[in-house]
Amino acid sequence: MTVIDAARPTLRKHRLLDCVVAAAVFAYNVPVQGFVVPVGAVSWIAQVLPIGLCLPYVFHRRRPLSMFSVVVATAYLQLALGVELLVADVMLVPALHAVARSRPPSTSVTAAVSVAVWTIAMTLPSMERYSMSVGDVGLLVLIVATAWLTGTLARVRNEYVHSLLLRAEQMERDAAAAERTRIAREIHDIVSHSLSAIVLLSEGAAGTVRQDPDAAAAAMETVRDTGREAMTEMRSMLTVLHSDDPVGRVPSPGVAQLDRLIERSRAAGIPVDYCVTGRPVDLPAGLQLVIYRVIQESLTNVGKHAGPAVRAVRVHVNYGPANVELTIADDGCGTGTTSTSGWGLIGMRERVLTQGGTFDAGPTEDGFAVTVSLPTEVAR
Repeated sequence: MTVIDAARPTLRKHRLLDCVVAAAVFAYNVPVQGFVVPVGAVSWIAQVLPIGLCLPYVFHRRRPLSMFSVVVATAYLQLALGVELLVADVMLVPALHAVARSRPPSTSVTAAVSVAVWTIAMTLPSMERYSMSVGDVGLLVLIVATAWLTGTLARVRNEYVHSLLLRAEQMERDAAAAERTRIAREIHDIVSHSLSAIVLLSEGAAGTVRQDPDAAAAAMETVRDTGREAMTEMRSMLTVLHSDDPVGRVPSPGVAQLDRLIERSRAAGIPVDYCVTGRPVDLPAGLQLVIYRVIQESLTNVGKHAGPAVRAVRVHVNYGPANVELTIADDGCGTGTTSTSGWGLIGMRERVLTQGGTFDAGPTEDGFAVTVSLPTEVAR
């Protein structure tokens, strides 16, 4: 059931209530009207005045301004004909409230003034006849002002609630967009690294299968393990998309899996020199995932862009007192050809920035380098 379908019963109840109010005021006005209407040619017009005062109220939710225009025009016609106060004149108050609730002050103030002027014009000349004092007239004007004020406050509240709903919808859209970006980033890192490793290992195995069958078999076993690991990570990602149940999920990779990542990269033919300095600290899973993905994507880029002449790839992780510094540098021939705005680099930059860190990547004198600094104090 949609929101519109759920709102229809409420709208029908409101319309029924509006009809009951208009009918009740009109019915109460009928026995009283005979004593106050003038006799003569205009008597028949006076007889239909309550209809013009009551019937439009039924439509005040759809056409508040049009409804008010009919009601106030009927009231001023009553004033012009010299018809005394009617019970149905009370409909000016809810009509004004409806306008103030749905229209800005530039419109509702004019409506309130027109009702206040009508009230004064109707009551001041007949104060003695109705046994009214100036204070009573002022009280009627105060009722008019109260109707306008309550309607205006209702409009302000409705606009505030509407703005909150719009803000909530925007936040939902932003959260969905951020989640899509995160998923795309994860899938890119998983697929890109795994396929790059598989391609390099397969090429190596194909080239050595005749000369060194054992090495080729070992390479293919690594291909198998890499593919299985990628499938496991993809299955975990799909589980997250289809269910909020954490059971069966594979933990996100972190610093504990870096040794395995380095070994797999070496098996793929990337000469990685891995070094850890400083005192390792216990880091949150989110920060560990960023460290792992940055190193993973950097090594993937080395395999794709550094070229066959790469002799050394230095992966340095330094644990400082307040941050973790990462450096992944190679001496390949990618200088001048490696883009600094690829999807992999964009994904790494986004990951680092979400953790409050700094990211820099670009060509160096003898290759390409990625440097990252991630705060650990904020993370903990």
